[in-house]
Amino acid sequence: MGVFVVLFFGDDHIQFTCIPRDRTSRLLQFPVVARYVALWLFLALQAWSAEIEGISDAEIATLAKAQISNWEGRRNDLTVTKARIAKDIELIKRVLHSYGYFDATITAEIKDPKIIFRVTLNTRYKLDGISLVYTDHKDYRSGLTVKHVFGITKIDYDSYVDFKRIMDGNDKLKDRFKSDGFPFVILAVPRLEPDEQRKKAKVVYTVTLNRKAIIDSTTISIKSQKDPKLIEPFVRNRIPWKDGDVYSSTDVETMTEQLMASGIFAAVDVDLSAPTQDPNDPYVCHTTALVSIEEAKLRDISVGAKYGSTEHLGLLLSWSYYNIDGRGSKLSTIADITKKNRLLKVKYDMYDVFYKKQDFANSIFYVKDDVDAYKVSMVGAESMLWQTFFTNLKIGAGACYENATTIDKVVDKTPKTKFKAAGIPVGLSFDTTDNYLDPSRGIRCSSMMTPYFGTSNVSVFLTKASMYIPMLTDAFKNTLILSLYSKFGSIFGKKSSIPRHKFFFAGGNNSVRGYGYQKISDLSDDGKPIGGESLFEFGVEPRFRATDDIGIVVFFEGGNVRKSNALFKFKDMLFGYGAGVRYYTPFGQIRLDLAFPTKIRKAKTGKRVDSRFNLYVSVGQAF
Repeated sequence: MGVFVVLFFGDDHIQFTCIPRDRTSRLLQFPVVARYVALWLFLALQAWSAEIEGISDAEIATLAKAQISNWEGRRNDLTVTKARIAKDIELIKRVLHSYGYFDATITAEIKDPKIIFRVTLNTRYKLDGISLVYTDHKDYRSGLTVKHVFGITKIDYDSYVDFKRIMDGNDKLKDRFKSDGFPFVILAVPRLEPDEQRKKAKVVYTVTLNRKAIIDSTTISIKSQKDPKLIEPFVRNRIPWKDGDVYSSTDVETMTEQLMASGIFAAVDVDLSAPTQDPNDPYVCHTTALVSIEEAKLRDISVGAKYGSTEHLGLLLSWSYYNIDGRGSKLSTIADITKKNRLLKVKYDMYDVFYKKQDFANSIFYVKDDVDAYKVSMVGAESMLWQTFFTNLKIGAGACYENATTIDKVVDKTPKTKFKAAGIPVGLSFDTTDNYLDPSRGIRCSSMMTPYFGTSNVSVFLTKASMYIPMLTDAFKNTLILSLYSKFGSIFGKKSSIPRHKFFFAGGNNSVRGYGYQKISDLSDDGKPIGGESLFEFGVEPRFRATDDIGIVVFFEGGNVRKSNALFKFKDMLFGYGAGVRYYTPFGQIRLDLAFPTKIRKAKTGKRVDSRFNLYVSVGQAF
């Protein structure tokens, strides 16, 4: 097969192009003009390709490549090509400036069929200043110092310029102004001011506050299967603002979180009507809050499983009916079944019973446990009235009743005991965490004291506390959380009248994981845990979010149970450690933990009590 050679003359080069003879024969069948047009199209449609050299950072290189012209298109003449190159150099510089490379130099070379952009980055500038410029309200004083603005935007002083973080700071500042009463605030694209001598840069945020908004009224629109008027008081009681209050996005977020946490609603949206000017203050406007709510599916069923080396395989079942009475009440049943433990509970929770944010929690339950220390069969009921104060604090009191038959496996002389008693539980809880299932910041604590009156006059006190501290944060989420917890309990009363199932035990899936379920306690001669009247536990668990789906944790925990209410001694504590993996799903975390004890105990008979390791698979965090 022969070829036809064509010479294409450009402004500064000659290009040789070979066309197969079978193609040229078809070309030569056209008239002369048509042949020239076809030949020109053939040559013009040969594509350029572009390369950028000198940028090692993959993220910056990808962004720079995405900004330049589409060189994969048709070829232009040299004049147009040079114009496109000059434009692309400016686009690449703009990308490099956004990452602090203000001194970068760029050259371009036409190396047919490629356009090669060669970049010399030079010094990368660091941020040493932030300023806010107001286009209106020039006399407005936000009280924000430079240090405060650095903190709000999550930009570190003297860190490298990173426009992605700077833009994220733009959004955070907007949220701050909205929380201060300016819902119509506008922030322009931030501006960078480089100092070539010092190799530093300053970021300038330009703010148009518009007017501070006063909420004159609130209208509520509810899409519900039941009469919307029944559920409207439930919604209104969770609106933190009153007519005449200054708008705050924080109030909107608080209301939205509380309504969504109820499980009744699928969507909550808050809009504002068009503002009207205040007749007396040019910097104030008035608006109406428009709350739109859509009801969720009111019934749900959940099924889960768990595994522990000593608890073995377990099954978790629940069924819930939300808004059963149209006023927000919730009916639910819970089943937690393992080889050693069985729990069946029916709950009925009522909200805003006698007063705003006054909840009435009721439950009946059946428990059947067959563990190393005892075997118990128990039925009971409890009612608690909780009142919420200051958003985060709850105080409650109520009544309960338990009827239990216990077979004591430790003391053979009195193997079976009856426990029938009424109690008066009193408790409080305090929660500032940002997420119930997977908190990343805040404090959570609860305490409960229950005096019992009946066959045994005893009082049981238990308090739990946990803290979550964000240690590393990227632009979108907390990636390293330091989680801490502690637990303390004590039983007051005549020891001989306390049934074995009321004693404290430690160890297991949600306790000191290095030891098996209820294994932490003084032991009988044959190695059975005895339990005790006082309990102490603590734990430290750094949680690292490696990707959106995978998390890694390590943990160190300790605890002990004493026969009497005496001070704990460090030498008597038992410690465990381990590591785990978290797999994050839309429904919660799947948890896999491998834990080891620091001390493996033996009974007086020589039998080993503790396993060399314990494996746990469950749903949700350990604490």
